[in-house]
This record gives sequence, C-alpha cells and structure tokens, in this order.
Amino acid sequence: MRALLCHNPTAGAKGTDKDALLAAAKLADIDVRETVSVKSDELAAVLKKSADLVIAAGGDGTIAKVLVAMPDRKVPVALLPLGTANNAARSLGIAGTPQELVETWRIDNTHPIDIGSVKGPWGTTLFLEAFGIGAIPKMLRLAAKGKKPEGAENLRKGRELLQKVLKDAEPIDVDITIDGKALRGDFLGVEVLNIPFTGPALPLGRKAEVADGKLDVVCFEASRRKELIAWLDAPLDSAPPVICRKAGKVRLTWSDAPNRIDDQAFDNADKKQIADIECEAEQVRILVPVKHPAQVAQMAKAAK
Repeated sequence: MRALLCHNPTAGAKGTDKDALLAAAKLADIDVRETVSVKSDELAAVLKKSADLVIAAGGDGTIAKVLVAMPDRKVPVALLPLGTANNAARSLGIAGTPQELVETWRIDNTHPIDIGSVKGPWGTTLFLEAFGIGAIPKMLRLAAKGKKPEGAENLRKGRELLQKVLKDAEPIDVDITIDGKALRGDFLGVEVLNIPFTGPALPLGRKAEVADGKLDVVCFEASRRKELIAWLDAPLDSAPPVICRKAGKVRLTWSDAPNRIDDQAFDNADKKQIADIECEAEQVRILVPVKHPAQVAQMAKAAK
C-alpha cells in the first residue's frame, strides 16, 4: 500500500517523530513514498501525488489542514492523533499510539466525514471542527498569548480560560438564521459544529454526527452562564447546558466579537460581519480501526 505521510514535526511526545512514524508504518507493510511537514509550502503539491492512502499525523490543527486540503477525496486518510484534545479522532472513536493504530488499518474500512464551508467577507474557507464567534474564539486568543502547557494540563488550562471568559462576557451582538428561520436570544457565544468535540476536548455537539451533511448550531445562553461554567469542571459527565439546533445552512451576522475557524481566532472589533456556513457536498473518507479477532473474542467473553 503506497502512502503519503503528512506530519507536524513539533507534535506529540518522544517516540512520535518522523522516523518513529515511518517505523510504525512498516509494521503494517505500508510503503511511505513521501513525507511532508504540514508547515511546509509543499503540502498541497505533495497531496496531489498518486497514493493509496494519506496519513495525517499530529494534533487537530494538522489533521484539519490535511483533510480540508485533500484534492482527491476518494483517497482515504488515516489519522495518527498526536495532539492534546484530538477532537477529530475522539469524534470518530480513534485512539492509540501510532504502533497500535497502523496494524488496525484496512484500506476498505472507512467512515465518511463532512467538511464545513464558511463564506464571509474574506472569501470561502473550509473547516473540519467548527466556526464560532464570541466565547471560544476569545478563549483561543487568550491561550495564544501564553506558553502552551503539555498534555492534560493544556486541556485544564483551556477549560479554565473558557470559564474565565464566560464569567466576564457580555451578550454578543449576533443574528442567527438556521435554514431560513431566525434563532433569537442573549448569547455569550455561538458555535457551528461539524463534529461532536471541539475546543479543549469539549463534547458540545453531543448529538452531532460526523457524516450527516448537517451542522450543529450551539448557543451559550447568558441566562445559563453559571450552569455552563460549572459543566466545564466535568464536561464528560452530563449534557452541556446549551441550545443546540441541527442545520443545513446557517447565516451569522455579528459585530464587536472575535470569530474562529477551527483553532485559528480572528478579531473583528467594530466591523459588521456576515458568514454563510454549510457542509461541502463531497465528504472525506477516514480509515477507522478494525479489531483483531483476539480482541473481539475477549470482548465477547467479558460480556457474558
């Protein structure tokens, strides 16, 4: 099986550098024809080369960069999650070390995933995770100012920063239209999600499906500020206290609030913005792990 390896050279812990990733690929008899850093200007050119498989190794930023840049979405993509939140991999139930994951890959065992599209004054941009305004973009901007912690500490800090932002936030000036119908309220933030997990590993899109061609619009109500802040202490234990709506097409009109596309935040103070958001028609295929017969047998035995 011929593969292209797209990786972030600064992501992951010891043992996940390029040489380690290539060694893991050899375990599964994968012939990596070419490697490229996602920070390189050559990424788009390399992705155009012929291959049976594209491997994306890194955190959510790396994986999103590869998936939205895929010129041929018929070529499957295998994920090696090396980040902290790993929201894309979490949303697909993919977890493990590169050595563990490569041996579970089968070229015909894939799951589709939608790619989001947002059209604004800046043009059209594709995204994997979310487009948002208000609280989470402000949290991302604050996080970018300090030194990034390692591992779980990074998730803890992100959640604490979001709690701080929510505590001090004023309702944003935003109009929301979902499939032609207005959604009104006093909101501290609005997130248009393509996958269930976002930000510092938060399951805000609890019922989101990665391949239904729909987006999940999640709104943080000002009246439930205290509930949301408390939920962030243990977000996996209960449903988030938010408004959530399924959507085919979303229009957001706002001013005086930052916005974000995946993990990149932008400041739009004093400028009115309009964004139209929907899913691309063509999906990307993601390799999902196949359990070994020995694992299946053990699970069946344990269930008895």
